[in-house]
Amino acid sequence: MALNPNAPLDREGLDEAVQAVWSATRIVLACHVNPDGDAIGSMLGFGLGLEALGKEVTYLSADGVPETLAFLPGIEKIQTHTDRRDFGLGVGLDAGDLKRLGENAETVLSAPLVMDIDHHVTGGQFGQVRLLDATSASTAELVYDLLLALGVELTPEIAQCLLCGVLTDTGSFRFSNTKPRTMAVGGALIAAGASPTVIYESVYENASFGAQKLLGRAMDRMARSADGKLVWSWVIQSDFTEFDATDKDTDGIATALRAVRGAEVAMFLRQMPSGKLRVSLRAQEPWDVAAVAASFGGGGHKLASGCSLDGPPEAAVAALLTALTA
Repeated sequence: MALNPNAPLDREGLDEAVQAVWSATRIVLACHVNPDGDAIGSMLGFGLGLEALGKEVTYLSADGVPETLAFLPGIEKIQTHTDRRDFGLGVGLDAGDLKRLGENAETVLSAPLVMDIDHHVTGGQFGQVRLLDATSASTAELVYDLLLALGVELTPEIAQCLLCGVLTDTGSFRFSNTKPRTMAVGGALIAAGASPTVIYESVYENASFGAQKLLGRAMDRMARSADGKLVWSWVIQSDFTEFDATDKDTDGIATALRAVRGAEVAMFLRQMPSGKLRVSLRAQEPWDVAAVAASFGGGGHKLASGCSLDGPPEAAVAALLTALTA
């Protein structure tokens, strides 16, 4: 794979994506529900680049923005929804499939031209234009190449957003999805003015008191299979109430569960006010938790996916264990 970070990779769909951007004046961007650093970072980095080209950009995140990402340039531009339907191009980023855009899927589809930019390739592709690559460590890398192909200058603000996506989806370059070019792109973004220190401190060393208490509750409730390969835990609405915490305070708990020695798959369930359980699955090779999530109507990529199940937590865990051991 080419290592030159100053030139875009010759990716399938890149030329079509460039043409789609130039064809539109008003563009709506939407990321997946319960957004992470790659979803928000990719969307903001792309949008700021589009604005530099003179495009009118609307940014949508159905679940808002995690407090840990509030430091990102342009974060104030993000809305949970819009009633506008006058866009020439609708773009879904890092979604896995259309329904992961939440209520904003309808807005994206209202545009006459729809683009899917993603490194999750699980069969839920959408739109007439697709910039997809399952070998990419993050959606931010795909956006990086698209911006280069568009001739956009990488400002410190754009670089900061994209590096946030790269760092969070690679576990600060620790995960197996990290490739040589991933490191080269990271270096180029730092050279453009991004600060990995600010990103790390804001994302990983900025937990609320409620978040830490939720983590403790989840750790206390943690259980595992007889062979120790599967671990799981959950938090319910009474836990959120007790610790004055929100759903955003659960970020990172699934990864913490996976850190148990001998664990290969971690399942973390959090109860929403509706009673529905949102499930985060984290795994190591050779597991494919994307397939498990898909069997419950969810999505994601091979080692990190999510879905929603009905409660109670014990029954949901039993269903997940059955799917994992089938």
